[in-house]
Amino acid sequence: MVKSASLAAAVAVSTIFCSVAAPSGANARPEDSPRSSVAHQFFVSPSASPSGVGSLKNPWQLQTALNQPPEVKPGDTIWLRGGTYSGTFTGRLVGTSAAPIAVRQFMGERATLDGGNSSGSAILVVQGSYTWYWGFEVTSSDTARVTSDTGPSPTSIPRGEGILIDQSSPHPGLKFINMIIHDTRQGISFWKEAQDSEIYGCLIYYNGWEAPDRGHGHGIYVQNQTGTKKITDNILFSGFSHGIHTYGSGAAFLDNIDMEGNTTFNAGNLSASGGRNLLFGGGSVAHNPIVSSNYLYRLASGPGSDFDLGYSGGCDNATVTDNYVSTSTEFANCSPGTMTGNTFHGPFSGFNTVQYPGNTYSASRPTGAKVFIRPNAYEPGRAHITVYNWNLEGSVDVDLSAVLGNGDRYEVRNAQDFFGSPVLSGTYAGGPLTLPLTGLSVGSPVGRPAPLASGPEFNVFVVVTTASSRATPRTVPPRNVTPTRKLERRAGLPGEAATSAP
Repeated sequence: MVKSASLAAAVAVSTIFCSVAAPSGANARPEDSPRSSVAHQFFVSPSASPSGVGSLKNPWQLQTALNQPPEVKPGDTIWLRGGTYSGTFTGRLVGTSAAPIAVRQFMGERATLDGGNSSGSAILVVQGSYTWYWGFEVTSSDTARVTSDTGPSPTSIPRGEGILIDQSSPHPGLKFINMIIHDTRQGISFWKEAQDSEIYGCLIYYNGWEAPDRGHGHGIYVQNQTGTKKITDNILFSGFSHGIHTYGSGAAFLDNIDMEGNTTFNAGNLSASGGRNLLFGGGSVAHNPIVSSNYLYRLASGPGSDFDLGYSGGCDNATVTDNYVSTSTEFANCSPGTMTGNTFHGPFSGFNTVQYPGNTYSASRPTGAKVFIRPNAYEPGRAHITVYNWNLEGSVDVDLSAVLGNGDRYEVRNAQDFFGSPVLSGTYAGGPLTLPLTGLSVGSPVGRPAPLASGPEFNVFVVVTTASSRATPRTVPPRNVTPTRKLERRAGLPGEAATSAP
C-alpha cells in the first residue's frame, strides 16, 4: 500500500501534471489538453530552427530544450515530435520532487535519438534532477559491433552508451519511463549519482559489442549508495553481456536497490561468452537488495545463467520473493532474510532448500503454461505480458480486462520485434484475447544477424492502447511511487479454466 506521505506527494504531482496530460491514444493531441498557470507545454522537433521558441508551430531544437530555457519551470512538459534526432545530447533540466519536468515523446509519433558514430560518447548524458524521460527511443545506427580491442573501452567501437548518469554530482529524482533503448554500447549506466531514481517500463535490448576477451555492454549497469534505486517492470533481452548488472569494485556501493516486475531473458546471446540475466553482487557487500516478481528465462542451449545473487562480495538482508526463474539460480555469500513464493527450475546452488520451504524447487522440465501480466503505472491501457509455454501450445488465452476497457482500440506487440507489425490489434470487447505463440518474427540487431526466437516456449508482449472510447479520457497519472498491485494468471490449457491470483 502507498504510505500517506507518499500519497500526498503523488496527489500533488498528479494535480500539476493533469493539466498537461493528453488523452490516451495515438490521435490525442497534447495541445488539446487544458492549460493552467502552474504547468506549461513546450515542443521540440528534429527540423526545428535555431530561432525556435518552443511552441508547437515554432519548436526548439532538442539540446536547447534540454538546457532548460528560462520559460521551462518545474511541472512543465517538453514534447518530442516524431523523427530522428541525430547526435549526442545532455539533459540539464531541474524540476522538484513535487513537480518534476517531463521530456516525453509526442503522442502517436516515434521520436528517436540516434547517436550513430559518436566516438564513444554517450547518446544521452543526464545531469539535473527531478526529470522524467518518457517514451522515446535511444539507439545507435553505427554498424561496428566487433573489435580486436579487449576491455571495456575499445577505440574501434564508436557507438556510445544509451543513457549515462553524469558522475560529477548527485542527480536525485530521475525517472526513465517506457523508453526503448537498443543497439547502444550499454543500455543505461545507472550510477550512484542518480539518487532515489527509477527505470520503469523500458524495453532494453541488443546492446553491447563483441571483443576477443568476451562480450561487453550490459542492458542496465547499476550501483547505488544514497536513497533507494528502483528497476521496475522492464523488459531486457539479447545483448552481448548481462541483462541487469549490479556490480562494482570494492570501492563501489550496491545498497538499497529494488528490482521488481522485470522480465529479462537470453542475456548475452549475441556473444559466444554469454551473460547472466540478473547479477547482484560485486567487490563489496550488497545491502538490503530486493528482488521480487521478476521473470527470467533462457534457451536451454544458450550461454550464461539466469540469476546470480551475492556474487563475489555477497549480500545481507536480502528479500527474494515471487520470482520465476526458469533455468538456473546461484547464491554466493548471501542468505536472504526473506525468501518465499519463488519458483526455481533447473539447477540451484548456494542455499539450503530446507531453510526456505515456502518456494517451489524443480530440476525437471515444467509443464503447462504460466502467464504474468504487469499493468503499467504511468500509461493506462499499457501492460507487459510474459508467457512461459512449457507445453509448446500454438496460442494462449489472456484476460486483459484489468488493463483494457470496453471500446479501447489496442495493439499487442511482440517485444522481440517491437517495431514490426502487431501480433494482434482491434477494439476490446471484454473477455480474453488469444495470443499467438508460434511463427513470431525477431528483429535484427544493427550490424548483426537476428538471434533465435525464444518462442514458442517463451514470449513477451507489450499491450498498448491506441485510442479510448471512454467518455472521460484517461489521463496519465504521474506519481512518485509505483503500484504494489500485480497480476499473475495461469493460462487456460485445453480443458482447464483460467485462474488468477492476487
